[in-house]
Amino acid sequence: MFLISTKREKLLHGIKLGIPITFGYIPMGIGYAALAIKAGLDPVHTVLMSFFVYAGAGQIMAVSMLAQGASLIAIVLTSFVVNLRYFVMNTCVYNKVEESSLPLNILSAHLAVDESFAMFSLMEESSIYVYIGLAGIAFLSWVFGAFIGVLVLNILPVIVTNSFNISLYALFVALLVPAVKESRELAILVVITAILNFILQLFIGNWSLIVSTLVGAFIGMYIVDDKTILGDVEEIDNNGGLNDDRC
Repeated sequence: MFLISTKREKLLHGIKLGIPITFGYIPMGIGYAALAIKAGLDPVHTVLMSFFVYAGAGQIMAVSMLAQGASLIAIVLTSFVVNLRYFVMNTCVYNKVEESSLPLNILSAHLAVDESFAMFSLMEESSIYVYIGLAGIAFLSWVFGAFIGVLVLNILPVIVTNSFNISLYALFVALLVPAVKESRELAILVVITAILNFILQLFIGNWSLIVSTLVGAFIGMYIVDDKTILGDVEEIDNNGGLNDDRC
């Protein structure tokens, strides 16, 4: 009985820690729903995609490509490339957590997103139940946002629903600006990749995103050093006593 209570407390602790994420995920879920409906998905498939795919920016990118007439294989391959980072994230989580099992690992893998991974990586806690609580509340808020979106988009003014279409750009700006401000090399890489994508789009259409992402990643291996990517982790290790054994 004590063990069950302890697991519940850890789960609830993770949920409490993840509440701030919900304030960003619900509006983003609504924005995704607006793009999905505009791309031709019906309300049921819009919500089910959030539940079964749950890829955040990957979902928004996928429905945006669908709206532009991209082929299914192009959407799948682009989503695969963009979401490759989740392999690394989940490996880090598995190396850190305790009390885990195959079913819990499968569940946590589906719930993995950038924000919950970043928060958990910097925590002292190493319980899988804390991580599932943290990542789970983010997941539910994203699905809830999509559900709200399909309900209210038909009754909102057109100018309001159209404003949700900028959510993809707002998301990537929010992700890029803090990073490029800290690294000139990373800023150069972003510009190179964007220019490459623009040029390739004239020749290979929607496949340009896949090719430019892969080429940009290859170039980044040589112009962006490890300190730029791992600087925050190394600083915590030096000042706060944490180390990279968790990853």
